[in-house]
Amino acid sequence: MTATAMYISREEYDRQPLMIRQGAIELWGGLLARSIDCCRTRYLYSFNTFYVEMCYDNLNGKLTCICSFSRIDRLDRYLSQTDFNQFGISIA
Repeated sequence: MTATAMYISREEYDRQPLMIRQGAIELWGGLLARSIDCCRTRYLYSFNTFYVEMCYDNLNGKLTCICSFSRIDRLDRYLSQTDFNQFGISIA
């Protein structure tokens, strides 16, 4: 069975209930990165023409927030923590 792509605008996505947004990302989003700090684990997804960050509490593993954005500068947090050598990319 092949998953079909689903298009939804960022505005329409943001109007959906939390669990619908979570399910849409898990089904159709592309996982790009993960970031861990002392309190939460964040997952960055690409979804249509925007990005979605899902945050989970490190103590209980529960989803705490889902934030969508389209500004590229919000990706800096992930880029600074990514080991590009694992992808065979050398940054000089």
